[in-house]
Amino acid sequence: MSSQGTDIFNRQVELGAPMSADAIRVILSNIGEGLSGDLLMQSITFKYEQAITRLWELGSHKTFMFAGRTEGGINAKRVIGPSNAALGFIQKYGDVCLMANNNLTLQMEPGCGAQQYGTSTLTATGCVINSVTYTVQAQDKIIYEDLAIMFVKLEKGK
Repeated sequence: MSSQGTDIFNRQVELGAPMSADAIRVILSNIGEGLSGDLLMQSITFKYEQAITRLWELGSHKTFMFAGRTEGGINAKRVIGPSNAALGFIQKYGDVCLMANNNLTLQMEPGCGAQQYGTSTLTATGCVINSVTYTVQAQDKIIYEDLAIMFVKLEKGK
């Protein structure tokens, strides 16, 4: 016979706080006036890393770590649609001379009880597109775009 709080396999099971991803969105700055529309973003990956050099001292067991510079990258996948915003996005974010004003923000707000958890953001500043790849598949004839974006700094906000 099971004790209280256990299931039929005698495992302790509790419901955690429910969440949904309904309110996650990508916010772009500087895509230009009059360029509204959906960018049909399908997935996005942020990567931010710092160079760490490990050194050892001869004759000892000590390990030393030296922190170097940071760098960031974003991989984004989207579907090419009829919107003029897509072209404006490539033109603005692909121009290295405009990267000081190009920011990309991932805003996360749980759909169930946003008041309880609040909204948080990750903002990549100083963005520039350094690679674009286009793919079309025979079965759906949809044009897919893969973007590689470099950025200078990643900040967390609320």
